[in-house]
Amino acid sequence: MYLCELIMRKLVYILLTTLAATITSCSPSEGGKQGDDAADVVATVDKKQLLISDIQRDMPRGLGEADSVTFVRMYIDNWVLNQLKVSRAEEVLPAYEKEIERLVEDYRQSLIMRQLDQYYIDNAIDVEITDKQLAAYYRSNSASFKLDHDKVRGIIVKTPRSFRNTTTLTTAIKEVIKSGNTQEVAAISEKHNLTFTDLTPQWVSYSDFLSNLPTERSRSYTDLLVKSGVQQMNSDDAIFYFAIVDVARKGEVAPLESVEADIRRRLYAERRTDIVREYEAELKREALNAGRVTLTDTVLFRAMSYTAPEEEIEAEVREATEHIEDEPIAIVEESDSVQTN
Repeated sequence: MYLCELIMRKLVYILLTTLAATITSCSPSEGGKQGDDAADVVATVDKKQLLISDIQRDMPRGLGEADSVTFVRMYIDNWVLNQLKVSRAEEVLPAYEKEIERLVEDYRQSLIMRQLDQYYIDNAIDVEITDKQLAAYYRSNSASFKLDHDKVRGIIVKTPRSFRNTTTLTTAIKEVIKSGNTQEVAAISEKHNLTFTDLTPQWVSYSDFLSNLPTERSRSYTDLLVKSGVQQMNSDDAIFYFAIVDVARKGEVAPLESVEADIRRRLYAERRTDIVREYEAELKREALNAGRVTLTDTVLFRAMSYTAPEEEIEAEVREATEHIEDEPIAIVEESDSVQTN
């Protein structure tokens, strides 16, 4: 450590680029700044000093030598400019000094309060979201999950025109429509080197589904959404067998599976908000009870002092965790194979 600091102190005044590389390789001394030793000072503006430890503290890890040089030069240049601007502002903006101090204090307090909120959140947040909670939120907020486009789940198998085992393949696709099991289709595709696109695990936009087929730009394919069973499209060198297993139409409520991630984000955000709201209310109640706060507004005083009865809290918990049965998905019987040219 002593040798490292000695080298650094010497090279600071020899070459800035060497300073950058040295700062990268040397760790700062304990306690942050290295004291009043002049060799630790990289730059000065009036009586303010920039120390080597200041740069070490803010330098990102893993920078190469060239990037370190750039970082140090920019850091020192920005620091010098900032000090000069602050000094000039104090000269030409004396009337604004109190206002600036107020803004700085407001910002300082907002940072502290944000950290306090995060402290309570980190110590109280429940990151687990159960299927019951997902279903309850989905059901009670279904109006906000209306689709603005058609969504589908399905499969597509691309075969060469020379492929002959079409009956076996279409039978396997019908099994997917019936049970959702894609294993047989996957096995046939692997055996005969066919291109298998499985879009059953997640809902996709209908346009994305069609992008896997030899469609024409000028034609609408909404009619395919009402057809069941195995369908096919032909291209010059291939035949595409496909089946739309499920359809969610534009204007309908989006399927739960397709909005699950969004619901989880919403529930997590609500939990964060609830935690902050609860601890803020507790802070006010404690302060009022301790006589630390006085209010002439009796309505506001009662509001700050209010604590929900235990039975009211329990009722809210029961309502939030009430089991909601999932609605059954209607299964449309597949028809015979439909060919679309």
